[in-house]
Formats: sequence, structure tokens, C-alpha cells
Amino acid sequence: MALLAGGAPFLLHLLQACFGDALPPELVEQFRHADWGKGFTCWDLVMPLFIFVVGVSMPFAFAGYRRRGGEHWHLRTLPRVLRRVVCLFLLGMVVQGNLLAFDSSNISLFCNTLQAIAAGYLIAACCLFLGGVRSCAVGCVLTLFGYWAAMRFIPYAGHAGGRFLPHDNLAYYIDCTLQGSWQDGTPYTWILSSAAFGALTLMGVLGGQAMQHLRGLRACLILGLSGAGCLLAAYFLQADTPLIKHIFSATMVLYSGGWCLLLLGLFHLLFDLLPRTHFLAAPFLPFGSNAILAYLLTATPGLQGSLWNSLCLPLFSGFSRLFGDSQPLVYSSLSFFSLLALLSFLRAKSLLLRV
Repeated sequence: MALLAGGAPFLLHLLQACFGDALPPELVEQFRHADWGKGFTCWDLVMPLFIFVVGVSMPFAFAGYRRRGGEHWHLRTLPRVLRRVVCLFLLGMVVQGNLLAFDSSNISLFCNTLQAIAAGYLIAACCLFLGGVRSCAVGCVLTLFGYWAAMRFIPYAGHAGGRFLPHDNLAYYIDCTLQGSWQDGTPYTWILSSAAFGALTLMGVLGGQAMQHLRGLRACLILGLSGAGCLLAAYFLQADTPLIKHIFSATMVLYSGGWCLLLLGLFHLLFDLLPRTHFLAAPFLPFGSNAILAYLLTATPGLQGSLWNSLCLPLFSGFSRLFGDSQPLVYSSLSFFSLLALLSFLRAKSLLLRV
């Protein structure tokens, strides 16, 4: 979330200021999405991490629902789940779908990370309603296998299955058919890809359950082995299904999910198990506590770029120009740390945007 909310531009400009022309182009590419079917970058991992970490939190939240809800906790929790799904979906339309313009010809219906989270959350919640670790593991395998099989074998519009081209694949065909003019025109896919979002969320749920039920280094070991296994599976599956972030191909889910599991194990060890390391997480807690607000401020279109950029430009652009070639670094740092200060203040006052 910190990278998504301005941390990435700040870090890139800092590296450029430190190394100048000596900065390797391969490192700069890590701050951009990879082109269709041409590998995977660190920036491609941001959205999967966002989806994954929602799943990680769900076992802990649902344990509380179960304790407070008694015998009929499912019925009492279902309205909360549905309300959250609807709120996330509408906020996604606000961020990227021009919902507030009140122009139906310019609305994009399903085209945003928050909506992907809503879809994954709903699938994962259904599995948690049905049971524990076993139901989530089975749900993860079935949704991912079903998505892979659909993309590989179902024919569409006179084409055989198994096509993975921009604007020419089953997931894109379904999006265009069902959304019509409300499809946003990009090669990113959402409706059929919701199964992939669900599988990735369930990977996060399983990671959260490992932390919930196992103790100490055992949880880190399980997370590390699971992550390595997903990466190995992605390596072999890539011979059959390419790794494409735009459509969240099955290979992409395994590859990104593997890295998510490895990172979860690493940070569980670093922040939860090792002594006197909690302070290292302090700069990130405001972003985690108010993640939805941070995303809305930095992703919702404003008068000039995002809402946050529209506020920062009149405040910091003139001042940053005084620093000549360092202007991008000065502006991005002022923008990023101002947002951090705002989120820190809101966290201190317990003013959190939750859905």
C-alpha cells in the first residue's frame, strides 16, 4: 500500500538522484508493469499483494464473528460480507469507473482493484462459511483449476480455447459480451478472472490460517515451503499457460501467490517472532490501518492526476522547482510524507475508513 500510495515514485526518484545514468534500466523497469506476456516485475506484485493480504486477515476476522455470533454466526455475518462486497464494488467504480460523473455512456462497470478484492473476498467468505482449512484449500484448488481449464479449453466466438492474446482470449470476450460499452477498452479482464482473484484470496486465507493455528518458526516454514511450491508449479505450468498479469492467468496466480506466501513468512518472522523488531514496521502501519482511504486518495481522478496530487500540486510544485534537477525527488517526497503524516494523524485519532 505504501508503494501504491506514492512510495514507488519517491523510491524511484531517490534512486535516480543517487545513481543518475548509472541506474540499471532493468531496475527502472521494476517500477512499471511488464508488457503482455513479457515477464513479471515488482510493480506487478502490488495488486496481488493487495488481494492476498485481504485473505490473510479473514481467518482472524471470521474467528471473531464466530465467537460473537454463536450458533447462527453464518446468518449474522452474511449481511456484513454482502455489504462489504457492495461497498468495495461501488468504491471501485468511483475510483476508475467515472460513477460520479453521472454519465452512463462513460461508466466502466468492472475494472478496478477494489472490485477484484470484492470478488475474491466473496469467494473466500463462502469457503470460510463452509468450514475451515480443508474447505479453503479445496476451494482454492477448484477455483484455480476451473479458471485454468476454462481459459484453456472453452471455445468462444468461433475460436478454439487456449488463446492468450491481447483483446483475444476467453476472459476478454466474456467481459466485452457482458459489459458491452461499459468495458473500459483495456486488455485487463475481470468477470471470469474473478475465479483467479478468489484463488489468490484463498491463498492468503490459508496463509493466515497457518499463522493462526501454528506457532513460531513452524508457521514460517510452512509458508516458505508453500511459496516455493507455488513458484515451482508456476515454472512448470508456464509451458502450457503463459504468465500474463492482465488476465491473471493461472500461472500468474501461482507465481504471484508464491511470492506473497514467501513475503508473509519473511515478515511474520521479522515482525512477529524476532525480538525488538516491531519498530521497523512503524512507517507502514498508517498505510495498513487506512489502506482503503490511502488508495482512494491516490487513485481517484482529480483535477490534475489523482485527488491527492491535485491537493499537493499547489502546495509543493512551486517550492520543489527551486531545487532544479532534484524537483521530481523533492515533490514526490513531500507528497508521500505528507500523506504519511495525514494517515498517522488519523490512526492516532482512530479515524479509520472501513467497509
